Amino acid sequence: MSGRSITEEVVRVHLENPEDINVQKTEEQEPEHFVFSTVAVAFNTTGYNNFEQVVALDPLRKDWSITVLDNPVVLCHSHQQMTDPANQVSVLPFPQGAMLPAGQSFTFTGTGPAWVVATVAAASRVSIAVNRRNG
Repeated sequence: MSGRSITEEVVRVHLENPEDINVQKTEEQEPEHFVFSTVAVAFNTTGYNNFEQVVALDPLRKDWSITVLDNPVVLCHSHQQMTDPANQVSVLPFPQGAMLPAGQSFTFTGTGPAWVVATVAAASRVSIAVNRRNG
């Protein structure tokens, strides 16, 4: 062991911007309002689209819920998944996405987009509730 003390090995530094290394406090900004909507989709039926976007990319969204009212639908996370050829056939034997049964509600947390795709020729209504922060 050397005969030097620990203070001999200390390097003194002058900081020009000490506020940049302070501990930052992050606070959750509570959601401040809801947005409600309903869309209807139907497979190859005049007056309806085969798919609809139910939530867009939204950095201020905390969570959202979807209620499938009439018929099952497929929930997709991307435009590519929504337009997959497997989602463009009647009754969807091999759906690409999450199959949501009629009469059920689901809640999701996150800010990404989502689409629903019709599974039958009859109108399939889905209601959406979005919990948003003010921006």
